[in-house]
Order: sequence, then C-alpha cells, then structure tokens
Amino acid sequence: MTTTTDTVGQKPWLRTEHGATIGHTEAWCWGRTVRLQLRRILHEDDGESGIIDARQLVMALRMVLRGAQMTRRHLATDAGRAILDEGLAAFTAAVPGGKEARDVIEHFDEYTQGTGRLQQPARTRARLPDEEQAQRFHIDFRRDSGDNGQQRPVLIVGPYPIDLIAAADAAERLECDIYEALLADEGRPAPRGWAYAIRSVPGP
Repeated sequence: MTTTTDTVGQKPWLRTEHGATIGHTEAWCWGRTVRLQLRRILHEDDGESGIIDARQLVMALRMVLRGAQMTRRHLATDAGRAILDEGLAAFTAAVPGGKEARDVIEHFDEYTQGTGRLQQPARTRARLPDEEQAQRFHIDFRRDSGDNGQQRPVLIVGPYPIDLIAAADAAERLECDIYEALLADEGRPAPRGWAYAIRSVPGP
C-alpha cells in the first residue's frame, strides 16, 4: 500500500480514515459539474445541447447526493449527523422526483421499452414490453418562463419534471450543509446556513 507524508515521521494520511472528507470532496466536484451544466443550459441554445446537458446535470445530482451520504456514514458526532440529516431531507424536498428521474435516465434500455422498475413495480422478473408505459416515461426538455421573465429550464422525465435551477441550488445548499456538518464534527460549529450565505454573496 502506498501512502504519502508531508514531513518525516508524520502519520500518513489514510483514505480509509477520512471517508467524511472524501465524501465532501466528491460532492464538491460533482456540484461543480452541476453548476457548469446549468451554465451551459442557460447560455447555449442550439436546440440540442439543452436536453443533453440537462440529462448530465440530473446524473451529477445523484453523485452530489452520494457524496453527502458517504460523509454522513463517516461522521463521528451526533451534531454533525443532525446537520447533514437536515440537509439531506431539504435536498430531497427541493428536488421531488430527482431519484426517479435519474433511474429512468440511467436505465434507458428498460424505460424506453416500458419495462422499468417504476413502470412495472409489481413485477420483479419477466417484465414484458409495454408501449403505453414507454410513451409515458418519455424524456423531454423545455424552457419555461419564471418570475420576471427568467428562463426556467425543465427536464421532463416521464411524470417527473425537474426544475434545473432549483435542483442546482439544492445541490449547492447540500454541499454547504456537508461542510457545516464537518465543522461541527471537528468541534468547530458555524452558524447554520453560514456557508451557503457566504457562497451566495455576489462578487464585485
């Protein structure tokens, strides 16, 4: 096994002892992916990139969530876990249908044939092709008009419309919740919501 040290005699930094930090790093990386995809969606309109980038954004959301869940498993204190439990619940509430939409996109080979888990939940094996269900879970992309004429890109995954701006904001909030949970776990608690408030301050 290869390890690295910064100074002679210092205890090596072991990945297996820093699962919470690794989960945070992964969530940050995938959160950055979410923001980049949203930026492309909002500023590029060639009629094709929207739906492609929207699918990637939804898949990246799942990875942000996975990073948060990894951090949660490795936290050592009730205080840290409580913060992250609250953050995870808020994320789920802010992106209704997000998990299901990701499942449909990832398992397109089943859902385009009407044989997906959500299409035939009562059957665990030998699902038969179903054209009605295949049509019902069609994936589409649209740009709605929000408040003040703001563009609201939406990925419609069957019965699950995903507001991509709201989803990206929820991912950013969850990243900040992970950071606050880590601070609490280290005995350095910050005011709740501080990390998101700082990140949301407009630049010069």
